[in-house]
Amino acid sequence: MADEPLPPTSRKHRVIHWNPDAGSAPTRRRLSWWRVLAWTVGGFFGLLFAAGLVIRGIKLVFGPEVFVARASQTPGPEGISPANPGAAFVSQSKAELSRETAGKALAEVRKLPTDHPRQLEKLILLEKSFLAGEALLASRSFAAALTQFEFLNREIDEFAQSVKARGEAQTAYDTILARIQDLERARSLAPDALEAAFAAAGSGRQFMLEGSFLAAKRTFDRGFAELKRAEDALGAFIESNLTRGQRALVDGQRGEAEAAFRATLEKSPGNELALKGLKRAENAGQVHALLQEATQLEAASRYAEAATAYEKAFALDAVNATAQQGKARALRLERETRFSAALATAKAAYAKRDWPVAIAEFEKALAVSPKVEDVKEQLASARAKAHQDAVDSAVAKAFAYENQYQWKEARGAYYEALQLKPEHIEAKEGYARAGRVIRTLLEYYKLIEVAEQKAARAEFQSAIRDFNKAMSLKPEYLPVTERLAELRDLLYQQNQPVEITFKGDGKTWISITNFRLLGQAEETKVKILPGNYEVIGRRKGYQDVLLSLQVRNNGAPAPVVSVVCTLKADKV
Repeated sequence: MADEPLPPTSRKHRVIHWNPDAGSAPTRRRLSWWRVLAWTVGGFFGLLFAAGLVIRGIKLVFGPEVFVARASQTPGPEGISPANPGAAFVSQSKAELSRETAGKALAEVRKLPTDHPRQLEKLILLEKSFLAGEALLASRSFAAALTQFEFLNREIDEFAQSVKARGEAQTAYDTILARIQDLERARSLAPDALEAAFAAAGSGRQFMLEGSFLAAKRTFDRGFAELKRAEDALGAFIESNLTRGQRALVDGQRGEAEAAFRATLEKSPGNELALKGLKRAENAGQVHALLQEATQLEAASRYAEAATAYEKAFALDAVNATAQQGKARALRLERETRFSAALATAKAAYAKRDWPVAIAEFEKALAVSPKVEDVKEQLASARAKAHQDAVDSAVAKAFAYENQYQWKEARGAYYEALQLKPEHIEAKEGYARAGRVIRTLLEYYKLIEVAEQKAARAEFQSAIRDFNKAMSLKPEYLPVTERLAELRDLLYQQNQPVEITFKGDGKTWISITNFRLLGQAEETKVKILPGNYEVIGRRKGYQDVLLSLQVRNNGAPAPVVSVVCTLKADKV
């Protein structure tokens, strides 16, 4: 067959390769164990690095929470597991509470003035943010809604502070400009501070125009701090020159004092201390000389002359402390001399129990030195002893008047004693006792007088009551006068009832005003105490009868009173 292989020959053949470089190809190496280990470790770390890059990229694209594990395979709204419904309630409650807080805060914010464009724009954004939070709450995205409302609350607080800061910033701007102008005189002392304050005013103004009122307020505060530096530098300069001027005045250096005070006035026009210092500097040399003279005189114990020199210096410089103190000191030494003399005389008089002289001299000593306790005690003792004599005399006089029932005079003497010694017990009791007796006597005489007047008006019962009351007040030592006896007898006699006979026609009603209704009897008898009465007769269809009845118990027969209505009444 044509396809059958040729049979092998017994002759050997040499194979010749067509690629002359085939024999130069490198042979393949065998893998050792350390190569396997190296590839394994390197591959592991390479995979970790690659996985990290992949995860980081996914988080950047889908957010950091993409790999957060869910609570279950079938999560509810906002990742809340059906096995834990309480978590949903908590989130909803927090979100609703935060929404309520934001709503109240937003309502208050709407009341604030928002006439600046930036603030109006911010308020609109707040309103939109609130509506977005409500939409999240309506879609039951409670966690997102809570985050939205919490962010909104912070924004509202910041907005309210910004609105408040606007007024404060405007006030601060006006104030800082005024203070910069006021402290312009301190520019040579603190130029950097004034420049910084002026720059702060400009920056703050720019912030205000941009609507950044909180930033403007903070900028103005920095400006005020710089102005404080300038103010402190100005104050230190003024204080230093005032001190320099005062020292020059003490040393009598007129030129140095005037220079210092004028330097002060350049930075502080109208400074009261500097103006006074300039005035004092006019006499600085003369005042200094007088003070030196006064000091020498005082050292020589010539206190009167020293006081005169100090007084002259003080007349030239009315605020010079050295002159003022020196004058006071010299006068004090003079007073001490007068004090010693008065005290010696007073003690001598006290030893002789000459109280008027002792009191007068002790008073002189105290007029010089009012705070010497020993002299006060001795004066008090002298006054007490003289005083006690006057008190005893007044009380004794009062007792004598009281024993003679001269109560007005006794009360006057007791009053005199109380004026001298208000705590005197016997004088107090006697004054009260005399006053009571005088008041009792006045009431007694008044009641007697009233009883007489009432008896004259035939008001016997009332007069009897006043008379009895007067008798209960009458002191035992007071005699019964003839006038009193006549009144007593009259009232006794008129205190006996009188029997009066009333006659009528049996048809007329008879009554005694404020006493009794007698009825329609034709004749009736009534016992009546003496006095003046009105008798009235009434009958239907007839005019009333009015009679005046005077009842007296004078021993005469009782009258008969006829009461009958006879005149018919006119018909209306």
